[in-house]
Amino acid sequence: MSAREVRCTVEVACDESGFVGGSLFGGTRIFAHASVHLDPDVAVELAEEVRARTGAGSDELKASRLNRPWGQPVAHWLCGPDGPLQGRAFVHVTDTRLFGLARLAQVLLGDTPPEGWWGADEDATTWAQALRLHALVAGLPRSQERQILDCARDLLWLTRNRRPRVSIETWVDVVGAVEDILTDAGDRGFVGAWASPDALRRTREYVAAPPRSPLTEPLLPALRWAVQHWSALGDVSVVHDEQSVLTPARVSAIAEELETSRPGRRLAGFVRVDSRHDARVQLADLVAGVVRRTVEDRLAGSPWATDLPIGHLVAEGSPVIEYADDPV
Repeated sequence: MSAREVRCTVEVACDESGFVGGSLFGGTRIFAHASVHLDPDVAVELAEEVRARTGAGSDELKASRLNRPWGQPVAHWLCGPDGPLQGRAFVHVTDTRLFGLARLAQVLLGDTPPEGWWGADEDATTWAQALRLHALVAGLPRSQERQILDCARDLLWLTRNRRPRVSIETWVDVVGAVEDILTDAGDRGFVGAWASPDALRRTREYVAAPPRSPLTEPLLPALRWAVQHWSALGDVSVVHDEQSVLTPARVSAIAEELETSRPGRRLAGFVRVDSRHDARVQLADLVAGVVRRTVEDRLAGSPWATDLPIGHLVAEGSPVIEYADDPV
């Protein structure tokens, strides 16, 4: 690049909703990460408009206001397809149950050790295996469903001294108990493969040499998606809500991957801020919260699910089970 050339940099603000802190398969089914590209002055004006419409006063703006019945008109105005954020905000939506099962498949069944910034559907084969296990688990008695999900979580979620929260032998027993109640031979063979000698060997390798970034944090692939998406406009500078998961080493891994996958693009900057001090981050929080609640309600078949169209906001390829975008 000559001295006269100027690199184009796009600054995006990010925040998340539904953070699980590595504890997958818990009460929060959906994790949503929003990235917003707005001029700071425009963001301030939008935030003040939201305050005026919701009566928030000087309080910090939170998505819970827009998710209440009286706040839904404001959510429709802000997040609707004809709203002020059209084309300026996207939300990467993760079904944490599918995410966890896909991570487990990547560890136990995949040939390539996964990285923490990999997407849940990074490998089509392990993603299909996760979907199949998800369907089988959903048909188990509730207590056994909970047992295998909890055990899967604890097998992936390594402690500080690089030990899983459950023994490998316990995982073998839990898988064996599921096999015993399945009537279809194909299903029994499929489930048994998750505790086969090869799967156990891969598990021990994962425990002995875990990846640089943890596999149990959906925030990492969500941030990677945002960086990749906005890099179409130039180098990317990220302003993110304070989040301890985003250590310098983990952010550097995402930056390195960007430079490798998209030569000529780079992560030009990354700063963590208090959301109360940046209107763009507050708006990202609002959008993430509205989308998360909408998807969760629709997946659960809640009678309180809103009719807000959100398909234009949801990132393409988000690892989430299909939901009704615009229910009648």
